[in-house]
Amino acid sequence: MKIALLGATGPSGLQVVKEALARGHVITALVRNPEKLTEKHERLKVVTANMYDADEMAPHFEGQDAVLSCLGTSPSWFSIWTITFYTDTAKPIVEAMRKAKVSRLVFMASWYTKYDRSDPFIINWVLKPLFLGQSLHNMGQMEDYLDQECADIAYTSVRPPQLVDTDTSGKPVLAEVSQSIRSPGKRFVCCRRDVARFMLDAAEKREYIRKCVAIASG
Repeated sequence: MKIALLGATGPSGLQVVKEALARGHVITALVRNPEKLTEKHERLKVVTANMYDADEMAPHFEGQDAVLSCLGTSPSWFSIWTITFYTDTAKPIVEAMRKAKVSRLVFMASWYTKYDRSDPFIINWVLKPLFLGQSLHNMGQMEDYLDQECADIAYTSVRPPQLVDTDTSGKPVLAEVSQSIRSPGKRFVCCRRDVARFMLDAAEKREYIRKCVAIASG
Protein backbone atom coordinates (compact mmCIF):
# COMPACT_ATOMS: atom_id res chain seq x y z
CA MET A 1 0.00 0.00 0.00
CA LYS A 2 0.89 3.66 -0.34
CA ILE A 3 0.35 5.29 3.04
CA ALA A 4 0.56 8.90 4.21
CA LEU A 5 1.51 9.04 7.87
CA LEU A 6 1.08 11.91 10.32
CA GLY A 7 2.86 11.87 13.67
CA ALA A 8 5.76 9.76 12.44
CA THR A 9 8.28 11.40 14.77
CA GLY A 10 6.39 10.36 17.91
CA PRO A 11 6.98 7.02 19.66
CA SER A 12 3.81 5.42 18.28
CA GLY A 13 4.24 6.88 14.81
CA LEU A 14 7.77 5.52 14.62
CA GLN A 15 6.44 2.03 15.31
CA VAL A 16 3.96 2.47 12.45
CA VAL A 17 6.88 3.42 10.18
CA LYS A 18 8.86 0.32 11.21
CA GLU A 19 5.90 -2.06 10.93
CA ALA A 20 4.74 -0.63 7.60
CA LEU A 21 8.19 -0.93 6.07
CA ALA A 22 8.49 -4.50 7.38
CA ARG A 23 5.25 -5.28 5.52
CA GLY A 24 6.52 -3.81 2.28
CA HIS A 25 4.43 -0.64 2.19
CA VAL A 26 5.53 2.72 0.78
CA ILE A 27 5.33 5.51 3.36
CA THR A 28 5.14 9.27 2.99
CA ALA A 29 5.73 10.77 6.43
CA LEU A 30 4.42 14.31 6.84
CA VAL A 31 6.33 15.96 9.68
CA ARG A 32 7.13 19.41 11.02
CA ASN A 33 10.78 18.62 11.79
CA PRO A 34 12.29 16.08 9.34
CA GLU A 35 15.52 15.84 11.32
CA LYS A 36 13.58 14.18 14.17
CA LEU A 37 12.79 11.14 12.02
CA THR A 38 16.04 9.20 11.92
CA GLU A 39 14.62 6.08 10.23
CA LYS A 40 15.96 5.74 6.68
CA HIS A 41 14.62 3.50 3.90
CA GLU A 42 14.13 3.60 0.14
CA ARG A 43 10.37 3.19 0.67
CA LEU A 44 10.17 6.00 3.21
CA LYS A 45 9.75 9.55 1.97
CA VAL A 46 9.89 12.33 4.56
CA VAL A 47 8.28 15.68 3.73
CA THR A 48 7.70 18.86 5.69
CA ALA A 49 4.06 19.86 6.11
CA ASN A 50 1.90 21.86 8.49
CA MET A 51 -0.80 19.61 9.97
CA TYR A 52 -3.07 22.64 10.37
CA ASP A 53 -2.89 23.51 6.65
CA ALA A 54 -4.94 21.40 4.22
CA ASP A 55 -3.28 22.97 1.19
CA GLU A 56 0.15 21.88 2.39
CA MET A 57 -0.95 18.32 3.11
CA ALA A 58 -3.16 17.66 0.08
CA PRO A 59 -0.37 17.23 -2.53
CA HIS A 60 1.26 14.59 -0.32
CA PHE A 61 -2.05 12.73 0.10
CA GLU A 62 -2.58 12.41 -3.66
CA GLY A 63 -2.22 8.83 -4.87
CA GLN A 64 -2.21 7.38 -1.36
CA ASP A 65 -4.34 4.37 -0.42
CA ALA A 66 -4.83 5.56 3.16
CA VAL A 67 -3.93 8.25 5.66
CA LEU A 68 -2.77 7.10 9.11
CA SER A 69 -2.43 9.48 12.02
CA CYS A 70 -0.61 9.07 15.33
CA LEU A 71 -0.85 12.76 16.17
CA GLY A 72 -1.13 13.58 19.84
CA THR A 73 -0.49 16.30 22.38
CA SER A 74 0.48 16.56 26.03
CA PRO A 75 -2.39 16.19 28.51
CA SER A 76 -3.87 19.17 30.32
CA TRP A 77 -2.99 18.55 33.95
CA PHE A 78 -5.89 19.04 36.35
CA SER A 79 -8.06 19.45 33.24
CA ILE A 80 -7.86 23.24 33.55
CA TRP A 81 -6.78 24.19 30.04
CA THR A 82 -9.15 23.44 27.19
CA ILE A 83 -7.62 21.21 24.52
CA THR A 84 -8.78 21.52 20.90
CA PHE A 85 -5.75 19.91 19.24
CA TYR A 86 -7.57 16.83 17.99
CA THR A 87 -10.45 18.64 16.31
CA ASP A 88 -8.17 21.44 15.11
CA THR A 89 -6.02 18.90 13.22
CA ALA A 90 -8.79 16.52 12.14
CA LYS A 91 -10.59 19.19 10.13
CA PRO A 92 -7.68 20.19 7.85
CA ILE A 93 -6.70 16.52 7.49
CA VAL A 94 -10.19 15.72 6.22
CA GLU A 95 -10.14 18.78 3.95
CA ALA A 96 -6.80 17.68 2.50
CA MET A 97 -8.10 14.13 1.99
CA ARG A 98 -11.10 15.46 0.09
CA LYS A 99 -8.86 17.60 -2.11
CA ALA A 100 -6.68 14.54 -2.82
CA LYS A 101 -9.67 12.21 -3.25
CA VAL A 102 -8.53 9.83 -0.51
CA SER A 103 -11.20 8.44 1.79
CA ARG A 104 -9.50 5.93 4.14
CA LEU A 105 -8.36 7.30 7.51
CA VAL A 106 -7.04 5.32 10.48
CA PHE A 107 -6.11 7.33 13.57
CA MET A 108 -5.18 6.93 17.22
CA ALA A 109 -7.47 8.02 20.04
CA SER A 110 -7.80 6.36 23.46
CA TRP A 111 -9.99 4.35 25.77
CA TYR A 112 -12.65 6.41 27.58
CA THR A 113 -13.14 9.21 25.07
CA LYS A 114 -16.82 9.39 26.05
CA TYR A 115 -18.49 9.59 29.46
CA ASP A 116 -20.05 6.38 30.70
CA ARG A 117 -21.28 6.14 34.29
CA SER A 118 -20.42 2.43 34.28
CA ASP A 119 -16.72 3.17 33.74
CA PRO A 120 -14.46 2.53 36.75
CA PHE A 121 -14.57 5.09 39.57
CA ILE A 122 -10.88 5.92 39.13
CA ILE A 123 -11.51 6.84 35.48
CA ASN A 124 -14.52 9.12 35.96
CA TRP A 125 -13.53 10.70 39.28
CA VAL A 126 -9.72 10.69 39.33
CA LEU A 127 -8.11 10.25 35.92
CA LYS A 128 -10.47 12.48 33.94
CA PRO A 129 -10.90 15.36 36.44
CA LEU A 130 -7.23 15.53 37.42
CA PHE A 131 -5.22 14.47 34.39
CA LEU A 132 -6.68 13.45 31.03
CA GLY A 133 -10.20 14.83 30.95
CA GLN A 134 -9.67 17.58 28.36
CA SER A 135 -7.58 15.37 26.07
CA LEU A 136 -10.11 12.53 26.17
CA HIS A 137 -13.02 14.93 25.69
CA ASN A 138 -11.46 16.47 22.60
CA MET A 139 -10.65 13.03 21.17
CA GLY A 140 -14.34 12.25 21.59
CA GLN A 141 -15.24 15.48 19.79
CA MET A 142 -12.93 14.44 16.95
CA GLU A 143 -14.72 11.09 16.71
CA ASP A 144 -18.10 12.88 16.73
CA TYR A 145 -16.95 15.23 13.96
CA LEU A 146 -15.94 12.34 11.73
CA ASP A 147 -19.15 10.44 12.48
CA GLN A 148 -21.55 13.33 12.04
CA GLU A 149 -19.92 15.57 9.42
CA CYS A 150 -17.71 13.26 7.35
CA ALA A 151 -19.93 10.62 5.77
CA ASP A 152 -17.46 10.40 2.88
CA ILE A 153 -14.52 9.45 5.12
CA ALA A 154 -14.00 5.74 5.85
CA TYR A 155 -12.44 6.27 9.25
CA THR A 156 -11.36 3.93 12.03
CA SER A 157 -10.64 5.32 15.49
CA VAL A 158 -8.12 3.08 17.24
CA ARG A 159 -8.48 3.37 21.02
CA PRO A 160 -5.56 1.95 23.03
CA PRO A 161 -5.30 2.05 26.86
CA GLN A 162 -2.03 2.89 28.62
CA LEU A 163 0.80 2.69 26.07
CA VAL A 164 4.02 0.86 26.87
CA ASP A 165 7.31 0.51 25.02
CA THR A 166 7.72 -3.24 25.42
CA ASP A 167 8.09 -5.57 22.45
CA THR A 168 5.02 -7.15 20.92
CA SER A 169 4.29 -10.74 21.86
CA GLY A 170 3.07 -11.36 18.34
CA LYS A 171 -0.30 -12.52 19.66
CA PRO A 172 -3.49 -11.17 18.03
CA VAL A 173 -4.40 -7.71 19.28
CA LEU A 174 -7.56 -7.70 21.38
CA ALA A 175 -10.27 -5.51 19.85
CA GLU A 176 -13.84 -4.50 20.66
CA VAL A 177 -16.07 -1.82 19.14
CA SER A 178 -16.41 -0.18 22.53
CA GLN A 179 -15.10 2.42 25.00
CA SER A 180 -12.77 -0.14 26.55
CA ILE A 181 -12.15 -3.85 26.97
CA ARG A 182 -13.40 -5.14 30.28
CA SER A 183 -12.32 -8.25 32.12
CA PRO A 184 -12.70 -8.40 35.92
CA GLY A 185 -9.36 -8.38 37.70
CA LYS A 186 -7.30 -7.81 34.55
CA ARG A 187 -5.32 -4.63 33.86
CA PHE A 188 -4.88 -3.95 30.18
CA VAL A 189 -2.03 -2.12 28.44
CA CYS A 190 -0.98 -1.90 24.81
CA CYS A 191 2.53 -1.82 23.43
CA ARG A 192 3.04 0.74 20.70
CA ARG A 193 4.02 -1.91 18.15
CA ASP A 194 0.62 -3.59 18.67
CA VAL A 195 -1.08 -0.24 17.98
CA ALA A 196 0.90 -0.09 14.73
CA ARG A 197 0.00 -3.69 13.87
CA PHE A 198 -3.70 -3.04 14.42
CA MET A 199 -3.75 0.24 12.50
CA LEU A 200 -2.07 -1.36 9.50
CA ASP A 201 -4.29 -4.46 9.66
CA ALA A 202 -7.35 -2.18 9.61
CA ALA A 203 -5.97 -0.24 6.63
CA GLU A 204 -4.94 -3.32 4.67
CA LYS A 205 -8.14 -5.28 5.24
CA ARG A 206 -10.51 -2.29 5.28
CA GLU A 207 -11.87 -3.48 8.61
CA TYR A 208 -13.82 -1.48 11.19
CA ILE A 209 -15.02 1.14 8.70
CA ARG A 210 -16.57 4.11 10.53
CA LYS A 211 -16.04 2.39 13.88
CA CYS A 212 -14.31 3.30 17.15
CA VAL A 213 -12.38 0.27 18.38
CA ALA A 214 -10.86 -0.32 21.80
CA ILE A 215 -7.70 -2.39 21.59
CA ALA A 216 -5.15 -3.96 23.97
CA SER A 217 -2.15 -6.25 23.71
CA GLY A 218 -3.13 -9.90 23.77
